[in-house]
Amino acid sequence: MKNKNKQFNYTLFALAAGAIILISAPKAFASEITPENVLLDINKERIYYGLQPLKLDPDLDFAAKQKSEDMIERNYFEHYAYGLSPWDFIRNSGYNYLYAGENLAMNFSTSEGMVDAWMNSDSHRRNILDEDFEEVGIGVVKGTYVSAGQSHETYMVTNMFGRKKPAIVDLFNNFVKSVTGIFGR
Repeated sequence: MKNKNKQFNYTLFALAAGAIILISAPKAFASEITPENVLLDINKERIYYGLQPLKLDPDLDFAAKQKSEDMIERNYFEHYAYGLSPWDFIRNSGYNYLYAGENLAMNFSTSEGMVDAWMNSDSHRRNILDEDFEEVGIGVVKGTYVSAGQSHETYMVTNMFGRKKPAIVDLFNNFVKSVTGIFGR
């Protein structure tokens, strides 16, 4: 019986020492840029700051992917280009938003590095930590981007953040339009 207790104590000591090493080890940056990893990393930040995690929304996801594909196809990296705004992509997806936002990234090799860069940028950080946002769509597209005459392969990443407009707001707006139409305003 005594040997088992000693063995048990050594095992506990080894497990505790391993846990201390893991906890104190620097953060590893190795995750591939995928929608799943981006969502995980964004939600880690939100949870760390006491916020609810964002839920993936299929309409926002479609909008984000369309935006990333459009940037690769037309070779731009802008929120507003070719007469389109982020809100155009969101509305065209069918997402009826009350609040919306967009983060863009390219030329990153890991999800953690990209999200860390966003967290070090005031405007991107505000989107990630915005309490008004409940949902997100993540468009990750690999393609060729040309800059200063040089082409290179990159991941074009778009995050579309949002909160849906409550149905009662749409009902009220439709009522006001109907009444306004009747009285010719």
